[in-house]
Amino acid sequence: MLTSDVDGILHAQTLAYPDFLLESAEFFLNRLQLAPDHCWVACASDSSTLLGYLVSYPWNAGLPPALGVALTALPSPAEHWFVHDCAVVPRAQGHGVAKSLMQTGAARAVQSGLRRASLVSLQSAVGYWLRHGYRPVSAMDGMDGMDGMDGMDGMADLAAKLADYGPDARYMTRGFPL
Repeated sequence: MLTSDVDGILHAQTLAYPDFLLESAEFFLNRLQLAPDHCWVACASDSSTLLGYLVSYPWNAGLPPALGVALTALPSPAEHWFVHDCAVVPRAQGHGVAKSLMQTGAARAVQSGLRRASLVSLQSAVGYWLRHGYRPVSAMDGMDGMDGMDGMDGMADLAAKLADYGPDARYMTRGFPL
């Protein structure tokens, strides 16, 4: 991903998400600045038309980052590869664009020493992520002790973070390899 891709990303985002989930150019530039090796775009082979994008970065287990909020730094050390956003324009869906972006991003995450993947799934995509081995955090054993995830207070904090993502959003995680 390059800064010159942001206009295409903003357009793709409007095709993929409802208005309340749209993030600003500044958000994408922030994540690109912090984690350039973990942000990707897919373009048509015969043009520079953006077909999809992946915004991801190293993160710690526990609470996901807030939606649309700029970060000043990434946690170090980090254990998780956080998939903030993977979107594909409608005309390219079903052609392996998301799979390619996720495989590329996961390979980079493993090279970076990250051990697990995590993401926030919107209600409409939970089934997709379940089919790809992700499991909801609230349904997993042994989540106590993860950063920000101690007992009922941690689950309440997680529910508050997920509220910005819409009804029935789920924080999900899985191990590598994908």
